[in-house]
Amino acid sequence: MKRREIILFMTVGTGVNADSREEGFKSLSKKLYSTITKIYPNHVVFFASDKSKNTIKYIEELFKLDDDEFIQDEDYQIVEMEAIDDFNSCFELFEEKIWEYDYIDKTKNYQIIMDYTSGTKTMSAAMACCGMFYSKDLISVGGDRSRGEVSSGTEIINYQNLYKIYDKFALMRIRNNFNANRFIQCIDILNYIVDMNIHKASLLKLCNAYYSWEMMNFEDAYNYLKEVDTKQIEFVEIKNQLKKNLNALGNIVHSKSVNLKNCYILASLINNSIRRAEGYNYDDAIARLYRSFELIAQIKLTKYNIKSSDVDTSILLENNVSQEFIEDLEKTREDGKIRIGLAKDFLLLNELGDELGKYYVENESKIKNLTIKRNNSILAHGLDSQTKEDFDDFLEFILSMARKLDKDMNKFLNQTKLAKFDLKLEIN
Repeated sequence: MKRREIILFMTVGTGVNADSREEGFKSLSKKLYSTITKIYPNHVVFFASDKSKNTIKYIEELFKLDDDEFIQDEDYQIVEMEAIDDFNSCFELFEEKIWEYDYIDKTKNYQIIMDYTSGTKTMSAAMACCGMFYSKDLISVGGDRSRGEVSSGTEIINYQNLYKIYDKFALMRIRNNFNANRFIQCIDILNYIVDMNIHKASLLKLCNAYYSWEMMNFEDAYNYLKEVDTKQIEFVEIKNQLKKNLNALGNIVHSKSVNLKNCYILASLINNSIRRAEGYNYDDAIARLYRSFELIAQIKLTKYNIKSSDVDTSILLENNVSQEFIEDLEKTREDGKIRIGLAKDFLLLNELGDELGKYYVENESKIKNLTIKRNNSILAHGLDSQTKEDFDDFLEFILSMARKLDKDMNKFLNQTKLAKFDLKLEIN
């Protein structure tokens, strides 16, 4: 028998008119023999019932007639199937043999071809599903069916091109990963899609946009997102949110209003922290909430033309900040600059008579408890892990502060929320 580095899996039935003695076996053996000699595999694995095994002895005889040989355990093996109408049982037998040749035997690299033409409908369905699941070559035998079955001598091997099915499955995985904010995984999967009917370029741009936004790279996020064609079918259900996202990023990148730009950045950061919490990364999420807390004070101070990184005391004097407070700040001057942190930011706002500063002072005890937990986090100064309850408490407080900062904060939060697909089936 001629050999190629191919393993051919074949389901084996009994042929038509199987009850008329051997005629059914002989008829089917000719068709199986035709397939084998066209592919010339290195080895054949027959999946047969106790009854259909009789077909295989006639295949041996056909080889002999061609002055060739077909030897059991050398050229072929038989895997006996008892539950030929049990899908799971059939699937597991096919799967077991795939594992044997693909994963257990590391000495050779075989191409597995699976012919699901013969056998019961359940055997064929299970082999087709198993082959698709493990990305194996699937074939079926066609030909002249004018007599109800493929006539001997007219057999044609049909290789089943499954790339569209694989691409649809990949698209489902992309949507699930997208909703879980795993944008790099989405990009990796998209690179393998070949179906030209899927608008791959725009999907790649969207994933790159959201990944850049997660990294707080607003300009790249804006440039990617503006190139997404939201008229394409893949974006129908999320196009409204994408328009809001584009407006938000446009304000961050191009707005001449410093306050508007900063409020959108703050909203982006808060939503970013919420997504981290959705992924159970509570320490990371709380670290971002803490930065949001700092940013709220810094944004409010900019309205007084004050920078936390370089406080101009002359502005404080113009705003009637107490001399005692200014002298306390002067003690921290280093390299010619006064730099203040979160607590001093809010205390300064209180000195300025600002509502946020007053709110901070009124809730100082609660804030202290929240920040102590953050400071004890593994991502701050301690070794503790934060919980969902810790995050939820901190988020509730930050949202109340953000809404006091700007009356339109709910709008900013809504426009910086990432779109989600409506999933019909959840897979990983």
